Amino acid sequence: MDYRWANATHVSFPPVRDYKYAAWAGIWVLTRLLMVAQVGFWHEGGAEYQDVGTYETWSGMLSDGTIPPGDAWQYPPGASFLFMIPRIGGDYGVSFVILMLALDLVGLALTMRLGRREGHDLGVWIWLLALPMLEALPLLRFDLVPTVVAMAMLLVLHLRPLWFGALAGLGAALKVWPAFLLLGEWDRGKLLRSAATALGMVALIFIVAQLCFGDTLGFLDHQNGRGLQKESVAATYWQLDEVVTGTPVPEVTRFGSHEIDAGAADVISEALTVAAVLALLAAALWWWARDRAIRAGAEQLRDLALARDYAFTVVLLFVVTSRVLSPQFMVWLVGLSAIVLCGKQTRLLRPALVVVAAALISGGISSDAPDLVARNLALVVALVDAAVIMTRAVLPARAQ
Repeated sequence: MDYRWANATHVSFPPVRDYKYAAWAGIWVLTRLLMVAQVGFWHEGGAEYQDVGTYETWSGMLSDGTIPPGDAWQYPPGASFLFMIPRIGGDYGVSFVILMLALDLVGLALTMRLGRREGHDLGVWIWLLALPMLEALPLLRFDLVPTVVAMAMLLVLHLRPLWFGALAGLGAALKVWPAFLLLGEWDRGKLLRSAATALGMVALIFIVAQLCFGDTLGFLDHQNGRGLQKESVAATYWQLDEVVTGTPVPEVTRFGSHEIDAGAADVISEALTVAAVLALLAAALWWWARDRAIRAGAEQLRDLALARDYAFTVVLLFVVTSRVLSPQFMVWLVGLSAIVLCGKQTRLLRPALVVVAAALISGGISSDAPDLVARNLALVVALVDAAVIMTRAVLPARAQ
């Protein structure tokens, strides 16, 4: 046999992994082109930027050193700096969309990194394919920023406590909710360091914002004054009534959103404030039960996948019990679902997939009653399922 001929005809194929990365890159480009097309850049009427127009108006006020007046401003001061970034690029709307695409790409890189670390890449596919289910919405809201920050937090959870805390502080200064992920850390010493770093980051951003814009705490009054939003889970009764009887949901525009205009809605809104406190206590109780079980020798509860599952459950709990459930909240849940589903040992495969299904149901900014009813019921099912799984994870370990 002529071995020289055999060697000459030997073909070396690239590893399967290289093909997978190429496929991911191609899918990202194609799906994001579809999302950009939905913005309307190539439509005869021009692009439809939705809330980005408001952001641009606010950025002009902020550049003059003034926090935007009115009850529609409900954001922590970190958002002030974010709204000003697209002004650097000329056309504000185009720059904003490009900025969100860049953050979207960072989110993809984070899921790829975690998927490679865990040896499981379902979460990568979720980020690639579920985010476009929300149509152009992720590119026309700034919620991708705190979402990607939260995703990065879950990658460094327990491994880099200072980075974990700094990211928590940054996320909290943008949209508050990433601070809830601090409860994912089970080591007391690391939690204290992370919490102290987060507080320091928040304080720094607030101080700088106070010097630049003044009145950085006004958003708290606007948040506290909000009623029951039409899209919230607690408003499902009115949504279902519209589906069954055809009676339009009684609504009024307040605080930049559509709220239920009914006496019972005000009572429910106040009750949800209590529910939020109870949710926080429940989350803290689970953390305490896990801590006790770990100290009693349940080493399996130190698992990073369990910590990410718990953080996901906490955020889902607050979304379901919130007076507000704007369409962009689904961006948060898709991002956290992607991270959870990158974990080979995740206990929340089913709830996370139900949340992804809820994103598919809700689509972009649609507020049709049947879609809202289906989405909200899906979120409740996912929450109950996740809560039961998380409780069972702790109680048997504690019994041991």
